[in-house]
Amino acid sequence: MTIRVGIIGWGEIGQVYASLLKRAGAKFSGLVSRRQDVAVNVPVYDSFSEMLPHIDASIIAVPNFLHAALCLQSVRAGKPVLVEKPICISSAELAELEAVLPEKKVPVHVGYRLRWNPSLRQLKKRLQKIGRIECVYRIGIDHLAAGKDWTLKMEKTGGAFFAIGVHALDLVRWLAGAEGQELENIKSSASGINRLTDFPLHVKMSGTLPSGVKLIAGADLTGSSDSVIDLRVEADEGSYPDPELPPPQPEDEKIELAGLLKNFFRAVNKYDWDPVYTAEILETHRELIWARSRQQLFPK
Repeated sequence: MTIRVGIIGWGEIGQVYASLLKRAGAKFSGLVSRRQDVAVNVPVYDSFSEMLPHIDASIIAVPNFLHAALCLQSVRAGKPVLVEKPICISSAELAELEAVLPEKKVPVHVGYRLRWNPSLRQLKKRLQKIGRIECVYRIGIDHLAAGKDWTLKMEKTGGAFFAIGVHALDLVRWLAGAEGQELENIKSSASGINRLTDFPLHVKMSGTLPSGVKLIAGADLTGSSDSVIDLRVEADEGSYPDPELPPPQPEDEKIELAGLLKNFFRAVNKYDWDPVYTAEILETHRELIWARSRQQLFPK
C-alpha cells in the first residue's frame, strides 16, 4: 500500500521532503500552509486537524516552537510522524512528550539526517573502543536565517543549541552507540553575542557516557560560512578525520533525507514503535534543555 503523506509547512525543507516522497515509496497527499503562493497538485488545508483524516503519516516542517504540539496531535490521532529537528524546545514540551509517546507507541521519527550520510555511516561501522568524540556544527547566522527571521528569536528557535546543536549532539551520541543512556557530568558554555539575535551564537556542551566515552557537541553560528561539520573522533580503530572518508558536504543533504524518509516509511508500514530510538530522542532533548539552562555565558 502506498503511504499517503501530509506535510505541515511549505518552506525550503518542506519542499525538499515533497520532492523526495515518490522515490521513497510514498504519495504526497496533502499540505497545511498559510502561504498564498503555494502551487501544488494536492489539497491544501487550513489546519492539521482538517488534513489528518486524509493521510497515513505526516511530516512536520514548520518553525521549531510549533513542533511539539503538532507531533503530539499526530500521535494522539494514531498517525506516525516525522518531525524536523528539534522535536521540542522547552522542558514543559519535553515532559508532555515523555508522558505521551511511550503510552501511545505511535512511530515518531526526528529529522536526524546526518545519521544517513554515507561517509558517517562508514565511520560508525569501523569504530572500535572510542575514547572521545567531538562535533561542532558551523554555519553563519546569515545563512541560517535567510528567509527565516524566526530563527533569530530564542522563543521560536530554542537558541543555538536547538537550531543546529541538536544535529551535533545526536551525531556524537549515535556514533558512540548511546541508545538513550544519560550523559554524566554535563557542562556547557556560550559566547558570541550578536545584535541580530537574543541568544548566543557559539554554544558547546560536554559529558561522559557510562562507558567512559567523552562526548562534546556544539554549534557555531558566528561568521558567514556555509554548513560545515567539524567532527573529531579518537578511537583505537577508525579515528577521524581520515582522508579515505570525505567530510559531510551541503550537497549530501538530499542523500541524507532520502535515507531518513525510507527508514521512516519502513516504520510506518510496520507500525513499528521503537522504544530505544524514542528514549534516545527524549534523552538528547533533555540534555540540550539542561545545557541551555546551565550555560556559562562569555561575551565575545
